[in-house]
Amino acid sequence: MLSIIVPTYNERDNVEELIRRISKSLRGLDYEVVVVDDNSPDGTAELAEKLSGEFPVKVIRRPGKLGLATAVLEGVRKSVGEYVVVMDADLQHPPEIIPKMYEYALNGYDLVIASRYVSGGSVSGWSFVRKSISRSATLIAKLLIPKVRSVKDPLSGFFMFRKEVLKDVNLNPRGFKILIELLVRGNYVGVYEVPYKFNVRSKGKSKLSIKELVNYVLHLITLSPYTTLIKFLSVGASGTVVNLGVLYLLRYVLDLKHVVASAIAIEASVINNYLLHEQWTFRERRGGNWLYRLIKFHMTTSLAITMQYMTSQILYYWLGFESLISQLTGILLGFIINYLLSSRYVWSRR
Repeated sequence: MLSIIVPTYNERDNVEELIRRISKSLRGLDYEVVVVDDNSPDGTAELAEKLSGEFPVKVIRRPGKLGLATAVLEGVRKSVGEYVVVMDADLQHPPEIIPKMYEYALNGYDLVIASRYVSGGSVSGWSFVRKSISRSATLIAKLLIPKVRSVKDPLSGFFMFRKEVLKDVNLNPRGFKILIELLVRGNYVGVYEVPYKFNVRSKGKSKLSIKELVNYVLHLITLSPYTTLIKFLSVGASGTVVNLGVLYLLRYVLDLKHVVASAIAIEASVINNYLLHEQWTFRERRGGNWLYRLIKFHMTTSLAITMQYMTSQILYYWLGFESLISQLTGILLGFIINYLLSSRYVWSRR
């Protein structure tokens, strides 16, 4: 049996056509359509429930706009099919290719992806900016997550999988790209990509927003095997801003000598970095007294601080480099040893 999971929010204008097209495409097959509605004010759920008298439709009502990914998971939990299809309600995903996807699933592929980017696939009606966002998001995913590099369209929202793929798997998706998490954590053997044409939305409004893009990037960081390093780099970048900002204030506003201003700026960045590592980078590894960890952080970063400080002084006083350039070079040289000592000693898992 096939279970078609369709998360909805304000899709009344599309849901009837979608269900009728699904029914026509799957004629002769045993299937159900599971509509998971996030309390749409336009009456999407009511219309879907009305259609359940004519088609095998199950409607799950949720109390508010809780997000696409969690809607998909709730739909999967309450579905009865051995095979699950995830698709949008906006008619950009043509249900006519579901039988083709099902054919590959029955031939042994645990995960079948409707792909815009394999040979034969395409995107219709997107602006240059929208295409650039999609391609950039795909590139970032492949850079950060090795498991998705062999997939042409890891951001597809249209895919089919055998329900066993999720057995004993704890998914915690963030945002709207649940396929990436399935690729990283799912129990699957074969993956196949079926080409399709991504259509223009004719009714309703796109759900893409800045918030969704931010959630997407944060989700990638969570899934990446390089998570700790990425967070460390991010904190280091913020520390660099603090370091150079304090240095600029002390040198060029308060007119302190470079030797004094540089030392104060370094200490300000150390405190900044420690606080962010405590609350974000190594949050799961925290244990014991925070003051003790702060002391250890100072001790273990002393070599990096010394390297940073001495490099800054040598470049400025001996080689005649500009103050900010001298400081930035010292920061870069001190980063590697700072990361190694922090991850292996200050916030060690032992």
